[in-house]
Amino acid sequence: MKIRAGIIGASGYTGYELIKILSKMPEVELIVINSESSANMKVKELYKDFDGEHVYTNYSIAEINKMSTDIVFLAMPNGEAMRLVPKLKCRIIDLSADYRFNDTTTFESVYKMNHSDKGRKAVYGLPELFVDEIKKARLIANPGCYSTASLLGIYPVQEYADYIVLDCKSGYSGAGKKPSYVNEPKNYTDNIIPYNLVNHRHKAEIEQFIKTRISFTPHVLSTFRGLMCTAHILLKKKISPEKVRKLYIDFYKNKSFVRVLDKIPDLHDVQRTNLCCIGGFEIDSNNQLVVISVIDNLIKGASGQAVQNMNIMFGIEQSNGLE
Repeated sequence: MKIRAGIIGASGYTGYELIKILSKMPEVELIVINSESSANMKVKELYKDFDGEHVYTNYSIAEINKMSTDIVFLAMPNGEAMRLVPKLKCRIIDLSADYRFNDTTTFESVYKMNHSDKGRKAVYGLPELFVDEIKKARLIANPGCYSTASLLGIYPVQEYADYIVLDCKSGYSGAGKKPSYVNEPKNYTDNIIPYNLVNHRHKAEIEQFIKTRISFTPHVLSTFRGLMCTAHILLKKKISPEKVRKLYIDFYKNKSFVRVLDKIPDLHDVQRTNLCCIGGFEIDSNNQLVVISVIDNLIKGASGQAVQNMNIMFGIEQSNGLE
């Protein structure tokens, strides 16, 4: 029996990635492709590279609940999911930040908005860390893109770390279809733009799972997709690069979407895939370890990881639709 799936907020970049993946999965019947702004348009009218005949819908929540929907993906701005989650009668994967914090007080402090669904708990959807919890979840909080690359890049070595500096760079698709720089395209041409130098929202998200102190600074690249995290890890004690690399190999053994490389990873290793590639593992004379992790911010950093979570929830191979 097919998984009856829906997307709400389907006309943005992450919504489109979900359409592309789900529409080609034989295990899935994509029955809801909601976009208020694009309702009744064919997807290929908005995205010229799409080769299907799917049409954007605009069903109400009551209609979606009557359609025997098994799962809904919410690809909406922060603050919107918390309005819809209490009304939906199916399993949910939320790609916004609304349910990423166990403590809604932290969410309110970081995102500067009130949380209207305070009592509800979600499972943090990073499969490499929480696969058992994901299997049983009704509500998944899909991680942020920077958080995904950073956590996968530093989690295995955190017990050796005294302090970690995360220097992250993302393609401009991470800002969404209507980014603040649309009227200033020259600023992003042949350029790298740092922003939110010490107070980016994903820092607090990462800190939930890392025991040591971290600093985090993001940058936007003039490439469309891809994200790189360079982690500078000040070590508590001496450890060889070979031992560090073995730590990562052992930790990610049997994790199908994480690859520990012999070389320094770059964006071409992961673009248009659900992979996270990790490498580097060099240690300088100050006992500072440098680890590089790279992902595609739209796939492993958003929609691909959401589908990976769906596969786990419904007991099918994690790689289905993502190879």
